[in-house]
Amino acid sequence: MFTEQPEDFIYNSSIGIHVVSAEGIIVYANECELEVLGYTKDEYIGHHVSEFQQDKCCLSDMMARLGRMEKLKNYPAKVQGKEELKYIIYNSSVYEENGEFKHTRCYGTEVIKTIYDAFFKHFDFSGSADKLLTDNKRLDN
Repeated sequence: MFTEQPEDFIYNSSIGIHVVSAEGIIVYANECELEVLGYTKDEYIGHHVSEFQQDKCCLSDMMARLGRMEKLKNYPAKVQGKEELKYIIYNSSVYEENGEFKHTRCYGTEVIKTIYDAFFKHFDFSGSADKLLTDNKRLDN
């Protein structure tokens, strides 16, 4: 029998979880998310997601897909941690009410750069891959 409170289960999960409002504001992050990125709640929650996503083309693509209520599966992203750049693989979906986007449900796992590169190489960016590859090469230099 599962007796743990859902809030404790989510907050203490071993995978990073965060929620982003329709306006792009981070409204929730669990302990793992904060720990991986190295931020306190005050440094992360309440801030716009663009402050942390390093590849603006990927961020635009992610938000466009989520805006269309698509699910993101194994989406590679570069996220600025407090001390260093982090490579995160996201799985995300949208919580909606009556067809209205309310917030995201994002689950992220930190990976090493070689794993990130493999995901990035094989990810279908639906026509925006050339620009994304150019931007990522620029960011890596």
